[in-house]
Amino acid sequence: MSASLVGSEMCIRDSCENRAADSVVGYYCAMAKRDEIPFRARLDLPETLPVDEIDMCLVLSNLLENALEASLRTAPGRRQIELTAYLHADRILLIEVENAFDGEVDEKNGVFRSSKRRENGIGIQSVTHIAEKNGGTSTFTHQNGTFSAKVMLCG
Repeated sequence: MSASLVGSEMCIRDSCENRAADSVVGYYCAMAKRDEIPFRARLDLPETLPVDEIDMCLVLSNLLENALEASLRTAPGRRQIELTAYLHADRILLIEVENAFDGEVDEKNGVFRSSKRRENGIGIQSVTHIAEKNGGTSTFTHQNGTFSAKVMLCG
């Protein structure tokens, strides 16, 4: 993750041709700015995608919601969210979200537990299901205080 953003640069995002992605990212950018969480989004998405737009929006929303919640439980000086999304070979949508976290991830056998209630988290399960439904994959890693979610959706 890169250096912290400050002041008016609390939220840096490229607008993209895809209005659905731009709207979802704009919403979470505003939420991050409200909570003073540095947010950087690099989107390079065409107006029309080879994957279902609703699925893409669900993936973006779940990942950014999780990143926002994890950031709020992290020391203010470490908070940061970075999103990258782009189309590869005109048919594969790649999405990556990285965020700082407090070092506590409740995971057992690849299943993440919710930090809000005493059960499995449904956000990551939903992302995994959507990726598999679209012929893609998802990976979630955490190390050195950074949580990374990578999702591939195939068209």
